[in-house]
Amino acid sequence: MRTLSVNAGTAEIKNLVAEWLELLAQEKYVEALELILYDNTQVVDATLWTWTPQNLEAAVFTYGMPWFTKEEMKKRYGEDCRVDYKVTSVLARSDKEELLEKIDVLFFDDAVTDEMAKTWGIEKLDYKNIIGDVICDCVLLDGELSDLSALFWIQKTDDENMTLIFRDLHVM
Repeated sequence: MRTLSVNAGTAEIKNLVAEWLELLAQEKYVEALELILYDNTQVVDATLWTWTPQNLEAAVFTYGMPWFTKEEMKKRYGEDCRVDYKVTSVLARSDKEELLEKIDVLFFDDAVTDEMAKTWGIEKLDYKNIIGDVICDCVLLDGELSDLSALFWIQKTDDENMTLIFRDLHVM
């Protein structure tokens, strides 16, 4: 797991998100899972959701609905439903600086309270150490900017370090 100094600024956090996106673009889902933490506390259809390489890949090819297989997507949304999206490199683009500006990093002014954690549905996480969040609106699919967003928490891992917790890929 990659950590950053708790004194790291938004540029370093954006670089970590970009590195994670590059792993998705290279279809290195295992490496992407090893780079940061993942929120494996969510329940989908009464089942605890776990981010696996297969689920992360499915979040991409189903356009943010990883709990469906390709076959289920076609059955539900029709045979014309695309189920083959691929993340494209942000860093290889000439407009990468403009794209990276679409990563919004927010550090919280106050600690996450029990009530906030309950409202946000993160009471099963180590929310007392969550110090911010990231919304990445520069997920490129098949070479085009999509409306698929990657969401992360920023979490202190100890007094000197922090990392990201991947929450979700979904349409904003």
